[in-house]
Amino acid sequence: MSQRQQQLLDTIARAFRGVELGDGVSLHETTLIDLYEGPSARQEARLLDEKHDWRKLVGDPALVQLRWALSFYDATGLRFHLPAYLSLAVTDFDCEDAGDVLESLMFQLTNLCEYNQERFSILDSPQRRCVKDVLVYLRDEYEYELEGLELDQAIGGYWNSEPTVERPA
Repeated sequence: MSQRQQQLLDTIARAFRGVELGDGVSLHETTLIDLYEGPSARQEARLLDEKHDWRKLVGDPALVQLRWALSFYDATGLRFHLPAYLSLAVTDFDCEDAGDVLESLMFQLTNLCEYNQERFSILDSPQRRCVKDVLVYLRDEYEYELEGLELDQAIGGYWNSEPTVERPA
C-alpha cells in the first residue's frame, strides 16, 4: 500500500469516525427495496447488517455482491456505507471483483442530480473533502475518466463547495 493510499484511508476514518446507521437504510435492506418488499421483510433484512461500525463493512463480500445498493440508500444509510465504499475504491479500485460496485460508486458521486444531492446533503465539510480527495486520487492514480468531464466537474464543483447547512454527525 502506498503512502497516499494510507493517508486517504486515515482521512476516511477521521471524517466518518462515529457515524452509525441509525434508522438509515441498511445494506441487505437495499435488495428488498429494489424488490418492492414491505416493512416487515426490510426489518428482517436489517438483522443481517452492521449498524454501528462502518469499518466492519470494509472487506465484507456483500458490499461488492450487492452492487446496486448505492442507488437505494437514503441519506443516512449512504453516509454510513460511503466510507466503506471509499475505502474499497482506494485499496481495490482495479480489482475485477469490485469493478461493478466501483462503477456504481463513481456514477453516484459524479451524477449530481437532485436525488443524489439531497442524499449527499447530510455530509459535513470534512466528509465532503474526503470524497473529493478520493475522487482526485482515482483521477490521478488510475487516470479514471468519465465521458464529458463529469469527474473533473464533480471535483471542482459540488465536492469542492461547502455544504449549505452543517448537519450533526
